[in-house]
Amino acid sequence: MTRQIDYRRRALDKANLGGHLTLSALPRTKEVVVADSGVPVQVSLQLDEDVQRRVVLTGRVQTTLMLACQRCLQPTEETMDVGVAGIVVASDEAAAAVPREWEPILTDGDMLDVHALIDDELLLALPMTVQCDRPECRAAYDTEQQAPEETPAEKKPNPFAALKSLKSDDDASR
Repeated sequence: MTRQIDYRRRALDKANLGGHLTLSALPRTKEVVVADSGVPVQVSLQLDEDVQRRVVLTGRVQTTLMLACQRCLQPTEETMDVGVAGIVVASDEAAAAVPREWEPILTDGDMLDVHALIDDELLLALPMTVQCDRPECRAAYDTEQQAPEETPAEKKPNPFAALKSLKSDDDASR
């Protein structure tokens, strides 16, 4: 897959960009994974112009990343299926004018770095927490989360117990 494209020219042609990338082509994503899953990054992007002659980029990025489980720190597979939808712009001023329903995709001049775009989209779509489904990991986590039961000696007096006696005295006086 071509790294740099002239996005305006490709939008006039209503170009479809598709292909596979290796994780080594995405250096920032490669930094956050604990191992290469061997699954290629599948990319399918379409460029078009809207009625206002803005370049609209839509598509999907799909892969499987090996991320560290935050409970046991073991590698776990995370399937990524990321939708891409934005308007390509060349300046911050143009990005500010992009309608709210679209995401601005900022470029450097007339060329769009497709690899950097895919890197950005994968990083933004990473889950907040990664937890594996291994039974031993889940069991260890569940035992850590159980609160110890209170013993009768540890029970604290209810600070509102005195109010209960006042309420029963008030009910008796009526």
